[in-house]
Amino acid sequence: MKILLIEDDEEKMEKLLHFISSQYPSAFVEVARSFNAGLRAIIKSSALNVILLDMSMPNYNATEEDPSGGAPEHFAGRDILSQMKLRQISIPTIVVTMFDLFGESPDRMSFAQLEGQLKAMYAPTFLGMVYYNSGQEGWKNALSNLINKLNYTNDENIIS
Repeated sequence: MKILLIEDDEEKMEKLLHFISSQYPSAFVEVARSFNAGLRAIIKSSALNVILLDMSMPNYNATEEDPSGGAPEHFAGRDILSQMKLRQISIPTIVVTMFDLFGESPDRMSFAQLEGQLKAMYAPTFLGMVYYNSGQEGWKNALSNLINKLNYTNDENIIS
Protein backbone atom coordinates (compact mmCIF):
# COMPACT_ATOMS: atom_id res chain seq x y z
CA MET A 1 0.00 0.00 0.00
CA LYS A 2 1.29 3.44 -0.93
CA ILE A 3 0.23 6.36 1.25
CA LEU A 4 0.75 10.09 0.82
CA LEU A 5 0.70 11.89 4.17
CA ILE A 6 0.18 15.64 3.81
CA GLU A 7 0.92 17.07 7.26
CA ASP A 8 2.84 20.11 8.53
CA ASP A 9 2.77 19.45 12.31
CA GLU A 10 5.92 17.52 13.27
CA GLU A 11 4.50 15.73 16.35
CA LYS A 12 1.28 14.70 14.61
CA MET A 13 3.24 13.53 11.57
CA GLU A 14 5.54 11.37 13.73
CA LYS A 15 2.56 9.79 15.54
CA LEU A 16 0.82 9.08 12.25
CA LEU A 17 3.97 7.53 10.79
CA HIS A 18 4.41 5.38 13.90
CA PHE A 19 0.77 4.28 13.70
CA ILE A 20 1.08 3.38 10.01
CA SER A 21 4.31 1.45 10.52
CA SER A 22 2.77 -0.56 13.38
CA GLN A 23 -0.60 -1.25 11.70
CA TYR A 24 0.54 -1.51 8.08
CA PRO A 25 4.22 -2.55 8.29
CA SER A 26 4.60 -3.10 4.56
CA ALA A 27 3.17 0.30 3.60
CA PHE A 28 5.29 2.89 1.82
CA VAL A 29 4.67 6.45 3.02
CA GLU A 30 5.58 9.64 1.21
CA VAL A 31 5.34 12.86 3.25
CA ALA A 32 4.48 16.36 2.04
CA ARG A 33 4.41 19.29 4.49
CA SER A 34 2.39 21.99 2.73
CA PHE A 35 -0.42 22.66 0.26
CA ASN A 36 1.94 23.13 -2.70
CA ALA A 37 4.14 20.13 -1.87
CA GLY A 38 1.08 17.94 -1.33
CA LEU A 39 -0.59 18.98 -4.56
CA ARG A 40 2.64 18.40 -6.52
CA ALA A 41 2.99 14.92 -4.99
CA ILE A 42 -0.61 14.05 -5.90
CA ILE A 43 -0.25 15.27 -9.49
CA LYS A 44 3.03 13.44 -10.14
CA SER A 45 2.11 10.15 -8.44
CA SER A 46 0.00 7.61 -10.23
CA ALA A 47 0.31 4.74 -7.79
CA LEU A 48 -1.07 6.07 -4.49
CA ASN A 49 -3.63 3.96 -2.67
CA VAL A 50 -4.71 6.57 -0.12
CA ILE A 51 -4.00 10.15 0.93
CA LEU A 52 -4.00 11.18 4.59
CA LEU A 53 -4.71 14.88 4.41
CA ASP A 54 -4.42 17.62 7.02
CA MET A 55 -7.03 20.36 6.78
CA SER A 56 -5.09 23.43 7.97
CA MET A 57 -1.56 23.89 6.63
CA PRO A 58 0.76 26.49 5.13
CA ASN A 59 0.90 27.14 1.39
CA TYR A 60 4.53 26.15 0.99
CA ASN A 61 7.26 24.29 2.86
CA ALA A 62 9.09 26.08 5.65
CA THR A 63 12.49 27.56 4.79
CA GLU A 64 15.21 29.31 6.77
CA GLU A 65 13.90 32.63 5.47
CA ASP A 66 10.31 31.78 6.39
CA PRO A 67 10.22 28.99 9.01
CA SER A 68 6.40 29.04 9.07
CA GLY A 69 5.88 28.26 5.38
CA GLY A 70 3.43 31.13 5.26
CA ALA A 71 0.27 31.69 7.22
CA PRO A 72 -1.73 28.50 7.76
CA GLU A 73 -4.71 28.22 5.44
CA HIS A 74 -7.79 27.06 7.35
CA PHE A 75 -9.22 25.07 4.45
CA ALA A 76 -6.08 23.98 2.57
CA GLY A 77 -7.20 20.34 2.67
CA ARG A 78 -10.52 21.26 1.09
CA ASP A 79 -8.61 23.22 -1.55
CA ILE A 80 -6.51 20.13 -2.34
CA LEU A 81 -9.68 18.04 -2.73
CA SER A 82 -11.03 20.74 -5.04
CA GLN A 83 -7.87 20.65 -7.16
CA MET A 84 -8.06 16.85 -7.31
CA LYS A 85 -11.66 17.03 -8.54
CA LEU A 86 -10.73 19.68 -11.12
CA ARG A 87 -7.92 17.44 -12.41
CA GLN A 88 -10.09 14.28 -12.23
CA ILE A 89 -7.78 12.63 -9.70
CA SER A 90 -9.75 10.19 -7.57
CA ILE A 91 -7.29 8.81 -5.01
CA PRO A 92 -9.18 7.83 -1.82
CA THR A 93 -8.60 10.60 0.72
CA ILE A 94 -9.02 10.73 4.50
CA VAL A 95 -8.80 14.03 6.34
CA VAL A 96 -6.96 13.75 9.68
CA THR A 97 -7.31 16.92 11.72
CA MET A 98 -6.73 18.04 15.28
CA PHE A 99 -9.26 20.88 15.09
CA ASP A 100 -12.97 20.81 15.76
CA LEU A 101 -13.61 24.31 14.40
CA PHE A 102 -12.36 25.66 11.09
CA GLY A 103 -12.08 29.12 9.61
CA GLU A 104 -13.06 32.54 10.85
CA SER A 105 -16.48 34.18 11.09
CA PRO A 106 -18.61 34.32 9.01
CA ASP A 107 -17.23 31.19 7.29
CA ARG A 108 -16.52 29.27 10.51
CA MET A 109 -17.52 25.58 10.40
CA SER A 110 -17.68 22.77 12.92
CA PHE A 111 -16.04 19.39 12.33
CA ALA A 112 -19.44 17.87 11.46
CA GLN A 113 -20.37 20.72 9.10
CA LEU A 114 -17.08 20.47 7.24
CA GLU A 115 -17.30 16.69 7.01
CA GLY A 116 -20.81 16.99 5.55
CA GLN A 117 -19.65 19.58 3.03
CA LEU A 118 -16.68 17.44 1.96
CA LYS A 119 -18.90 14.36 1.55
CA ALA A 120 -21.38 16.34 -0.55
CA MET A 121 -18.71 17.91 -2.76
CA TYR A 122 -16.01 15.23 -3.06
CA ALA A 123 -17.49 11.76 -2.53
CA PRO A 124 -16.51 9.09 -3.39
CA THR A 125 -12.88 10.34 -3.34
CA PHE A 126 -13.36 11.77 0.16
CA LEU A 127 -13.73 8.81 2.54
CA GLY A 128 -14.20 10.62 5.85
CA MET A 129 -12.64 12.73 8.59
CA VAL A 130 -10.72 11.60 11.66
CA TYR A 131 -10.39 13.80 14.73
CA TYR A 132 -6.78 13.45 15.89
CA ASN A 133 -5.99 13.99 19.57
CA SER A 134 -2.49 13.02 20.74
CA GLY A 135 -3.79 12.39 24.27
CA GLN A 136 -6.41 9.87 23.20
CA GLU A 137 -6.36 6.62 21.25
CA GLY A 138 -9.74 6.79 19.47
CA TRP A 139 -8.30 8.36 16.33
CA LYS A 140 -6.31 5.19 15.67
CA ASN A 141 -9.42 3.01 15.45
CA ALA A 142 -11.25 5.60 13.36
CA LEU A 143 -8.32 5.87 10.93
CA SER A 144 -7.74 2.12 10.63
CA ASN A 145 -11.46 1.55 10.02
CA LEU A 146 -11.37 3.95 7.05
CA ILE A 147 -8.09 2.57 5.66
CA ASN A 148 -9.29 -1.03 6.04
CA LYS A 149 -12.33 -0.26 3.87
CA LEU A 150 -9.91 0.12 0.96
CA ASN A 151 -9.01 -3.61 0.96
CA TYR A 152 -5.55 -3.17 -0.51
CA THR A 153 -2.99 -5.91 -0.25
CA ASN A 154 0.27 -4.88 1.38
CA ASP A 155 2.94 -6.22 -0.94
CA GLU A 156 5.46 -3.40 -0.54
CA ASN A 157 7.97 -3.69 2.28
CA ILE A 158 9.15 -0.11 2.75
CA ILE A 159 8.13 2.59 5.22
CA SER A 160 9.81 5.97 5.24
